[in-house]
Amino acid sequence: MKRTASLFFIALLLLCSASVMAQYPSVTFFGGANMATTDMKFGTGETDAEDSYKALYGMNIGALYEYVLNKDKSQEFAVEGGLIFENKGFHRKPTGTQIIDNKTRLYFIDVPLYVKYLHRFRSRNKLYFGAGPFVGMGLFGNADLSNDSGSLNFGNDPIEDDFKRLDYGVTGKVGFLFLNGLNMCVSYDYGFADIKPLENQEAKTKVLRLSLGYTIRLDD
Repeated sequence: MKRTASLFFIALLLLCSASVMAQYPSVTFFGGANMATTDMKFGTGETDAEDSYKALYGMNIGALYEYVLNKDKSQEFAVEGGLIFENKGFHRKPTGTQIIDNKTRLYFIDVPLYVKYLHRFRSRNKLYFGAGPFVGMGLFGNADLSNDSGSLNFGNDPIEDDFKRLDYGVTGKVGFLFLNGLNMCVSYDYGFADIKPLENQEAKTKVLRLSLGYTIRLDD
């Protein structure tokens, strides 16, 4: 838990430090749909069970704060970060050896930090690309089984806990910002952290995110 809090603090500190040389601040509020997958590995070899872990559809909602570092007539360079509440997890469908349908939802708060390039058209609409790291903290989760459901525990104890709380990795995005503030974006998170506490199991998160939001300029 202390490690998770430290990474959150570092991510927020980097974002705040960028504001010293920044201008034209804006904030974007958004929400949308997720397609979450989890790369599972059991032991040292591939098994049939790993193929039964499929995508789980869910939601995302959050806010991002942007600082422009450099701007000219047709392009901008910026940094952007904020908070995203979303679900991760997987849908394990029944197979020949697995007869239980299992939808595992893990709810996280993620802190992404993007370095962005924005191309501004004559219409003043903007096409943008961004990439950077993210760090996430698991809040709660549940497993919805065919004939039962239950809550999941976060922590590092391989006996008492189901998933680790800390997640981190890299993230990228592409989007279009209209002059009226409408903001459409597709982003993808690739997790590096193993979020399973058991030594003989490995789970890494992947999230494809489609979001629609509204951007407000704060210097108007």
